[in-house]
Amino acid sequence: MAAPEQQAQDAETSQLWLLRFSNSLAPISALPPEILSLIFEFGQAIEQDDAQDSDQSEDSSLPTANLFEVLISHVSSHFRNVAISTHMLWASIDISPARSTEEIATYLSRSNGCQLFIRIDLDGELILSARTMAKIDMALHHLYRYHRLTIISGRESHGNYIMHRLSGLDAPTLEHLSIDICKDDAGLLASRDVGILREGAPRLSFVRLRGLAMSLFRPPLENVTTLHIDQTEPLPILFETFRRMVTASPHLANLSVYGDIINMQQTWPGSSNPVELRSLRQLRICGVGGMIYPGLLLGINAPGLRSLVLKDVQESDLQHIWMSPGYQELRFKFPLLRHLTFCDFEVSSEAYKNIFQVFPLITSFTTTHFTNIPRILLELAEPTSEMNNIPWPELHTLTFLLNLSDVDLIEDVIRGRQASGHPITRLRLGTAHSLSALQQYGWQRHNVVVEKFDRFDQWPSASYGIDSDWDDDLFN
Repeated sequence: MAAPEQQAQDAETSQLWLLRFSNSLAPISALPPEILSLIFEFGQAIEQDDAQDSDQSEDSSLPTANLFEVLISHVSSHFRNVAISTHMLWASIDISPARSTEEIATYLSRSNGCQLFIRIDLDGELILSARTMAKIDMALHHLYRYHRLTIISGRESHGNYIMHRLSGLDAPTLEHLSIDICKDDAGLLASRDVGILREGAPRLSFVRLRGLAMSLFRPPLENVTTLHIDQTEPLPILFETFRRMVTASPHLANLSVYGDIINMQQTWPGSSNPVELRSLRQLRICGVGGMIYPGLLLGINAPGLRSLVLKDVQESDLQHIWMSPGYQELRFKFPLLRHLTFCDFEVSSEAYKNIFQVFPLITSFTTTHFTNIPRILLELAEPTSEMNNIPWPELHTLTFLLNLSDVDLIEDVIRGRQASGHPITRLRLGTAHSLSALQQYGWQRHNVVVEKFDRFDQWPSASYGIDSDWDDDLFN
């Protein structure tokens, strides 16, 4: 081939490569930047959810969740320009020993005034280095635009540094605060009841205090609607401290309690001096020693409670309730309770009969304990001599882990409830089988909607569509 022709062909090839690199030949390049920006934001959200669901490691919610915006900005110059100008792509910032100061500065700059989602993870950091402190201070300069702040520290001394930095500040846009302090440094416990954000956090509606944070730090709680108190370390609090925490906000609607919480030398007040929680709608309890279950259920007054989740209950824990002279009052204490969930435990037939009495108006029941035959099916299938003795006559939704050997029993329950005039209309089944494989069973013939139950329901139930709470892992 003649030199001029070769040069022309080489020039054409080079131009094609250049056009491909700039992506100007692809149809997506014709999309307005505003549309492409929205696509990027949706893509990032999907990537973050997938990273959490895959649970590839203990820290699966961290660095992988921040890769999408970096990758998409390296596809082409066009994508890069759109990605950099899409400020929300850079609003989630992880601060850890592995993250460089330059990266954090880049994210803070590119987020360009957007509300920030900050996660400070010092777990595994033996010594809080000057470099790490500088990164924390850099991020805290933007506290005025925080929407969400998560702090994880393996050592109390590291947590103290951050808390004392936060003590005299305000956070006008902060809505979500989660603090997890895992370990006391050689028994120091230098601080107790340290007030943080004392200048105010008027929009703070979600607070999680886990581990030592439950005992050490006090954020403003007066406007909180969702409160997690997680005693994952052996450091209880006084009952009066617990009372002050849960009654600080007249708007508290969702309360999650993990651990025994109060000092073993103290007792719960029972119904003689109940904790008034008039706005409470959803309650979760998981204990260790067991007294938290009767302590809370008998010791609070929550007439608006609609949903109760119990985890790891032992039969003996319930005996403390049944032996209490005021246990029958439970049906009057929680007159609106409709949704009941049992996580990872089963109870006896006698216990179920008591539960039917004290919580008579349940419409939705979930059990996540796998047994050969779920006890609830046996109880619901048991014939009754009187119509008004039907267990949970308002029950319409039943969720459990499916064992295919139970299909005849399930059929009996559905037929029996339908014949009694109190039909179950929705089955949510935990199974690896596809729904099409279950069509051979005749449940649908009885006007029953059959759905798969393949993940724990988000808590609180009204939180669908808001920011995912990736740290809510104690009840899974």
